[in-house]
Amino acid sequence: MSRVTLSLIIQCKYDAQVDASQVHIEYVDGGEAVQVQDGSFLVRCSTNGRSSVQRCLIRHIASGREAYVQVGPGLRDFIKSCLMDSSSSQSSDHS
Repeated sequence: MSRVTLSLIIQCKYDAQVDASQVHIEYVDGGEAVQVQDGSFLVRCSTNGRSSVQRCLIRHIASGREAYVQVGPGLRDFIKSCLMDSSSSQSSDHS
């Protein structure tokens, strides 16, 4: 069985002048830019109180397609600390 790995570098930059975020994605091997479609996603991470396993739902808003990812502890905290702006009022602890 062959193993296929998708490795991407995702760069996020907030532009305060236009109040918008820009995202640039490129392949790790080769540095070629990835052309992405316009779209919105819902990401919801939850934990079962009895377990340290986190389950994340990723839903493509336009199509309704969903994927579930099961991960160990820390993904929610990683997203909050590395992706969300801690000075923003929207980054408060929402469940």
